[in-house]
Amino acid sequence: MLLVALAVGFVAGVLLSGDGSPSPSPRPSLRPSGSGVAAVPTLTPDPGSAEPTLAPAPSPVVAPPDDVLPPGAVARVAVEVLRIRESPSTDARLLDQLPQGQLVLIDAGLPPGGPVTGGGFTWYPVRRIAELTELPALPGALPEEGAVGWAAAGDAETAYLALLAPRCAARPVALATLEAMTPWERLACFGAEPLTFDGTAGCGGCGGAAAGTFEPAWLAYPSIGVPISVDPNVRIGPFGVQFRPEGPAVPADGSIVTVSGHFDDAASAGCVMAPGDPPEPIDSRTAVLACRERFVVDTIQVTGTDPDFPAG
Repeated sequence: MLLVALAVGFVAGVLLSGDGSPSPSPRPSLRPSGSGVAAVPTLTPDPGSAEPTLAPAPSPVVAPPDDVLPPGAVARVAVEVLRIRESPSTDARLLDQLPQGQLVLIDAGLPPGGPVTGGGFTWYPVRRIAELTELPALPGALPEEGAVGWAAAGDAETAYLALLAPRCAARPVALATLEAMTPWERLACFGAEPLTFDGTAGCGGCGGAAAGTFEPAWLAYPSIGVPISVDPNVRIGPFGVQFRPEGPAVPADGSIVTVSGHFDDAASAGCVMAPGDPPEPIDSRTAVLACRERFVVDTIQVTGTDPDFPAG
C-alpha cells in the first residue's frame, strides 16, 4: 500500500449507463466506422483572396486502440437513447437518459475507471460535457453538465459511443492549449514528441493521500504531479507534470519555469493502478493509457519567482 501526498488536478467523473436488455454476446467493437482520427480543419488566410480558406490542422500521431475506449477521450452518443446507471449493471438504478448526439468524456479520474464487464455489456464511467470549442478557448478543463454514472459501450452489433477525432494544435504549443485539450487528445496529437512551454510551478496548500498499489509510483500514483499554472492566482493547474526519481529536481512553489518533456513515456508500459485497501486493480489497458497520457519532465529551467503565488 502506498500513501503519498496528492496534488489537485483534472479529475473527470463517471457518467452514463446501459441501453436495452443484456444478451450474452462477443465483445463489441469500440471503434464504429467513421469515428476515426481525421484532422480537424482550421481557418487560415489565403494570400490570393480576402476570404479565409480551410487548411488541415496537425494530424493525430497515436490511433485509438481497437479494444478499449481511452480514458480522457470524448465520445458522442450514437444511439437514440443511452441510459445512465449508478453502477455497471442493467439492474442498477437509472440516473438519466442521454439523447443521440450528446457528448461525454470517458472517465479520466485519478485513477480512471473501466472498462467493466457485466450482463453481456462492457461498461465505462463517463461524464456528460458540453460541445467542445476550438483550441485554446476553454477557460477550465472541460465544460461539464449533469450527473455522473456508468454507460454500456455497445452490443455485438452496435456501438453506443462514437469517439470524436482529437483536436490537434499547431506547434509550438502553449500551456493554455494543453490545459484545454483532453488527456486523450494530448497523447493522440503529440505522442512522445518533445514539447516546451512556460508556466508557474507548484500548489501551495495541496495535499491528501490515496491507498493502493501504483507502479511505478512516480508515474502511476493518482495525482496530477506538480501543477504548472498559466496564472496561479486565477487557478492552480489543472495541468500537471511528472518527475522521474533520477530526473531534474522539483522546483520550489511559485517558481516561474520553462518546462521541456513529453507524453507517452516508455515507463508507461509497466503501469499498474490498483486503488483501495485491499488494492483492486483497474483494467491494465486503461492503466497503461492513463500513464501514457501523463507529461514527463526532461528538463526544467527556473526563470523567476511569482511574488504573489498563493500560499494555500
